[in-house]
Amino acid sequence: MSERKYVGRPAAAVDGLDKIMGKAKFVGDYQLPGMLHTRVLRSPVPHARIVRLDVSPALAVPGVVAAITSEDFVGHSLWGWPIQDQYILAYRKVLYVGHGIAAVAAETPDAARAGIEAIELELEELPAVFDPAQALRPDAPQVPLESPTGQGNLCADIIVRYGEPDPILAESPVLYEEVFHTGRQEHAYLEPEAALAIPHPDGSVTVHYNGQSPFINQIHLCQVLGLPPEKVRVIQPVVGGSFGGKDDLGYQTSGQVAALALKAGRPVRLVLGREESMLASYKREPMSIRFRLGADAEGNLQAAKVEMLADSGCFSSQTTLAMLRASLHAAGAYRYQAVHVDTQAVYTNNGFSGAFRGFGNTDAAAAIEQAIDDLAHRLGRDPIDFRLQNCVRQGDRFMSGNVVSHEVRLAECLQWVRERSDWDRKRATFSAQSGELRRGIGVACYMHGSSLGGEGADYANTTLKIEDEYQITLTSGLTDYGQGSRTVFTLIAAETLGVSPERIHILRPDTDTALESGPTVASRSTMLGGNATRVAAEKLDRLLCYAAASALDCTPAQVARHGEVYVNPSEDEVSFEEVVDRAREMGLTLSVHGKWSMPHIEWHVESGTGTPYYCYTFGAQVAEVEVDVHTGQVRVLKVWAAHDGGTIVFPQGAYGQMYGGIAQGLGYGLLEEMTYDRGFPQALNYDEYLIPTSLDVPEIEATYIESDFPEGPYGAKNLAEPVLVATAPAIANAVFCATGVRHHRLPLTLERVLLGHELHPGRGETACRRALGFDQSKVEVIWQT
Repeated sequence: MSERKYVGRPAAAVDGLDKIMGKAKFVGDYQLPGMLHTRVLRSPVPHARIVRLDVSPALAVPGVVAAITSEDFVGHSLWGWPIQDQYILAYRKVLYVGHGIAAVAAETPDAARAGIEAIELELEELPAVFDPAQALRPDAPQVPLESPTGQGNLCADIIVRYGEPDPILAESPVLYEEVFHTGRQEHAYLEPEAALAIPHPDGSVTVHYNGQSPFINQIHLCQVLGLPPEKVRVIQPVVGGSFGGKDDLGYQTSGQVAALALKAGRPVRLVLGREESMLASYKREPMSIRFRLGADAEGNLQAAKVEMLADSGCFSSQTTLAMLRASLHAAGAYRYQAVHVDTQAVYTNNGFSGAFRGFGNTDAAAAIEQAIDDLAHRLGRDPIDFRLQNCVRQGDRFMSGNVVSHEVRLAECLQWVRERSDWDRKRATFSAQSGELRRGIGVACYMHGSSLGGEGADYANTTLKIEDEYQITLTSGLTDYGQGSRTVFTLIAAETLGVSPERIHILRPDTDTALESGPTVASRSTMLGGNATRVAAEKLDRLLCYAAASALDCTPAQVARHGEVYVNPSEDEVSFEEVVDRAREMGLTLSVHGKWSMPHIEWHVESGTGTPYYCYTFGAQVAEVEVDVHTGQVRVLKVWAAHDGGTIVFPQGAYGQMYGGIAQGLGYGLLEEMTYDRGFPQALNYDEYLIPTSLDVPEIEATYIESDFPEGPYGAKNLAEPVLVATAPAIANAVFCATGVRHHRLPLTLERVLLGHELHPGRGETACRRALGFDQSKVEVIWQT
């Protein structure tokens, strides 16, 4: 491997300075002359029929310019993917507290608020269902208008089938059975949802929105507005965080402002407040996960049966796809002779669930890694030794039955965290403790399928163009909402072309200037977008090499490149600028397009068999905790983390992902849970919904163990999502080490650790009143008899 100048070297984030200096423009910073402000009328009850909805009184309010309902869209604003079960504004029924019903645009925020309070709304409250198991009963009230499965509230049924586990489990000398529960998590991005729509004289509209996938947003907008793609432009400005949470509600918000802008003929902006965002947005799905694991007397895992039940809330959103990933990771990164997984996603009136960093694997790993620890304990085995004995290696089969074809350095990750944490000495020391404060140390590991896998077409596009001033413009349809992909693409292009990164200017994703590249999810940016950038840069480099050969009077094969200088065998030199000028004299077009697609795989949903992902990443973490057994307080002292991510392109960004993922996993494991009482969320701001602060985040020692992955751009794999997956179970296993008590429900709050259950009674609608943003007494609600 030749020495690299930019890839893997320290580099500044391309947009870091603008953010630090306050120059970056978020949607909330946009101010246009004549711009209108939007408010949304949201449901104050979890399930009701819309008996009467009249927005005409809102139009009589001074300052109100336009008002809309579902009737102002094509098909009543029906949209959704992979299941069409959502509306831009509620149609016929409201399905959760916070469900958008109508929207107004007004000259001022106060006028917009007065507008929604003037709307005449009558709701007939319907029986609701809040427990996923009860939602599956034949007599349960049906949540969706139309059941996508024809089976009431069953949203999706997912299976994985590898071998026949039942006879193996029946003969296994060691059998483990247990149920684990994971909680509902809020994304807690710094910037709430926002969108700005600008109408144009030809009937087209441009939407700026702080989401993840502008091209998918464009598809939905075209569908509900009844416009062709050339009349809907979507631009993604700077985004203040997402973690998977800027999909569905962002599309709803975009549709609302676009329809209002087209009706009013003026720019319209909607910026949600924090409480409204937390009320209306989707969360990480809560799950119940039941295991049956079998092992032989020597501790070799034999078979697994897993049953999972997920609360999707009132929409399918991305829960069905997240549950596919959860199912494909449910038994962990271990060897088995047979594995069956049965997963159900269920509709309820508890808000709704959707994509969240880790995308199902976070829940699955939290459960299986605790189960593996329990099984090791029963066998009297050290948890790391037990994992090293059973973890997958190259040539093995994954739990889904497909062969591990690429290099796997999971064992090296486990060995690294073992040595750096002083695991063996601490485990021996902590085994004989007494007193009020007790320490524990725990481990967890993971695999994570890369990119979309069997979910659908997996590709990305990049364009490069040399401008008149010798700057290079780079476009990608993939979004950078804080993960650093803009810097990664810049470094890959600079490395391939041999130019300074400062010469490259990467545009924000824009459906008019970039090429569609699928959604920005599944940690696919570096692998897919990075490879597309490499392909484009190689094309441009070849054109420049022809021009350099012409200028230097030699063959292209004789041209050597030293940074931005081209040299022939006689050591004559020409600069990058001179080569560009020669290329233009030769009539060469210095703009190129690169596309890269993931190698073909097939996963058969109906049979639960096939190859779900082309490749995987792996990692391990160890957490050391201190538990106050008199209060239940858990303090994480330090985390050691190792990730097998191929080549690291942007080291500062990669370590930022690791530290951020661990902080987010700590919240998932100890603090964060969005609870609902009869459909009413119980925390709508960060004074009650607790996330880790700088005082909670422990010392972190991390490393990236590079492996050979020739298909990736300069050997890179993905890392953004999986680096949080192991944190919560590592902490839970450390608490078990310290106390000898296994708690089967996350997060491990004070009450759960001390008492085994929560103390807080539900408060019903109290937390929601302010977040709804209007006087609810003006809404007439009648109960269905």
